Amino acid sequence: MPPSEVVESPQVGRWADRDLLIVCHNYDTFVKSQVDPLAAAFDSVTILVRYNPIAAVSDYLPIQWLRPYRKEAKLDLASVPENVTVAVTPLWYLPTDRGYERLGGKHARALRAQVDRLGIDPDLIHAHFTWTAGYAATRLGADREVPVVLTVHANRDRFLDEYTSGLPDVYETWRDADAIVRVNERDVPLLERYSENVRAIPNGFSRDRYRLLDRDEARSELGVDPDRKVIFTLGTLKRRKGHRFLVEAMERVVAEFPDALCVIGGQGATLRDLRRRVRRRGLEDHVEILGYVPEREVDVWMNACDAFCLPSLSEGNPTVMFEALGCGKPYIGTAVGGVSEVITDEAYGLLCEPANPDALAAALTEALGREWDAEGIRTYADAFTWERITDGIEGLYASLLDDEPGSAEATDGTNRDRIPAGRRP
Repeated sequence: MPPSEVVESPQVGRWADRDLLIVCHNYDTFVKSQVDPLAAAFDSVTILVRYNPIAAVSDYLPIQWLRPYRKEAKLDLASVPENVTVAVTPLWYLPTDRGYERLGGKHARALRAQVDRLGIDPDLIHAHFTWTAGYAATRLGADREVPVVLTVHANRDRFLDEYTSGLPDVYETWRDADAIVRVNERDVPLLERYSENVRAIPNGFSRDRYRLLDRDEARSELGVDPDRKVIFTLGTLKRRKGHRFLVEAMERVVAEFPDALCVIGGQGATLRDLRRRVRRRGLEDHVEILGYVPEREVDVWMNACDAFCLPSLSEGNPTVMFEALGCGKPYIGTAVGGVSEVITDEAYGLLCEPANPDALAAALTEALGREWDAEGIRTYADAFTWERITDGIEGLYASLLDDEPGSAEATDGTNRDRIPAGRRP
């Protein structure tokens, strides 16, 4: 689903007398990458990030699963635009299912109090993730009579959990948002049962983040044999990412390519389990688990590999997919979420069903045996740079701020079938 229009950068000062409020769970990766360029169009942008102070316990106790939720892990304060203010919204809660279900009201109250305390008077609110940022933002938008854009980033399993949850507050959030962005096309019809203004806008990537390096030079820097077949994967080590199936698939890959090396970058709850699986299968010479990969080394690995693999069981639209394509690497992965809407041709990569190591092994061996057009892959990836993606978001903002045709007020569409709150679709 690459954008097809001629794209321009966000117009500087387009809404020089307007203020944008961002309500989110993290100010990094895809949120920061789209917010920072869009800031040039506004007088000011305030970003309020939900934060649970309980996560700080992991600084003192070995509770690894809490570490991604620490304040430091949620904020990327490098190169923040001058007109952007970033603050946290502290919310104390127990990280349980029951505590999370009750968190929406708490977030809404805390957000309202923080906006009043800071004297923020937004003209537009953009929330990222339905629960709880979207719920809190739509409550604030209703109070202030301000339009609200909601981006639904959740991986597809999480999205479907919300969609079938029966929770009235989730459905109310979708109904009350003036516009909804979903990161893939396949879920748009589901959200259209709640909203008449739903658009598919994928995630993107920044070319500034990753250098383009010669493969052999990158391998020399890493100490990797230039003649080996190398597969690279990067992401949080959690069960949903499916790394265990990649380890299993490597047995079959090595039978075809005895020198094959799979490098797994990332940290998370399944790290020890993956290392046990590698040892149990005798793959120590063929699967290397790096753990945390410093930012300065990520692009080196991206350029050093022959193919990038993400064997996920569920995704929305993984940013790392676009980054791999941006480095000219074929994407080998599973047909989940919006992935097949991006890997639309085998010139860019190969897909298989999730949780199937045999199918994954077949895709990997085919990929390692092919000659890929790296320049063609990089050219295709241009459609997904953040400059292209933010242009689409700016157009959506214009429909709400400028009262252009297509805005919530101007839309002349028929009423869609709406599902009563509290009932499962």
